[in-house]
Amino acid sequence: MCNLQELFEKGRWYHCFQYEGLISNGTYNIAEHIQYYKFDNDYAGKTVLDVGCSDGYFSVWMKTHGAARVLGVDSNKYDGSLAFSPSNAYKHLHEEKYALYADDYSAFKPVYDQYRLKNSNKLLLMDKLLGLGIEFQNGSVYDLSSVGEFDVVMCNDLLEHLRDPITAIEQLFFATREKCIITVSSAMKTGWLNRNKPLARYQGHISGGSFFSLSEGAVKAMCQSAGFKKVEIASRFDMKNRRHSEMNRHFVVHAYK
Repeated sequence: MCNLQELFEKGRWYHCFQYEGLISNGTYNIAEHIQYYKFDNDYAGKTVLDVGCSDGYFSVWMKTHGAARVLGVDSNKYDGSLAFSPSNAYKHLHEEKYALYADDYSAFKPVYDQYRLKNSNKLLLMDKLLGLGIEFQNGSVYDLSSVGEFDVVMCNDLLEHLRDPITAIEQLFFATREKCIITVSSAMKTGWLNRNKPLARYQGHISGGSFFSLSEGAVKAMCQSAGFKKVEIASRFDMKNRRHSEMNRHFVVHAYK
């Protein structure tokens, strides 16, 4: 019978977590780069919304740093169905990818049953393990009307996967009470002279899952268009995609209501 160690070592993870000597085999190890997100040291009493939360590393981080309420939202239903709309030419590859979430549940069902979980949602698993009281809601970044306003809203490594990042940022604006933190992955490689140019390069014909490589100027312009009064680039960094052994360019935007 499988156990928690096997799930950490062989299960399907997007984020790397450490728990009682175990390390999950995630695609990204956020802990090695957490300083680049420029989070506050303490979020005591704050409400936090994590849009596109995936395994929930950022939700867990916020809750363990004082947040009074954390809600993770993700379109993944963990039943093998597609969580987004990829390019038609590559749809079959993403269908195979998302089927692995259902396979993960089947392979490690005794572990999920032990924690009274009905699917392979790792945010819910980590919440059970740590006893944090994080909430989860299945939903789309294109419609956040049902969640209300939160002091802090996060959206990490999601914009590149969206056909319509403009509508997504507008929805983040409506959900934000104070500050929105947006991390852009597969970011456009621009020199310092071009960073402020609002550039977007289409790349949906390459993998079907990442539609746009965005410049810093483009995301800042979209945030300003959505209504954010102050928009800053907090940092730039490269993070290794451990599944494909390649570096992925990122930048972090802090947008203030």
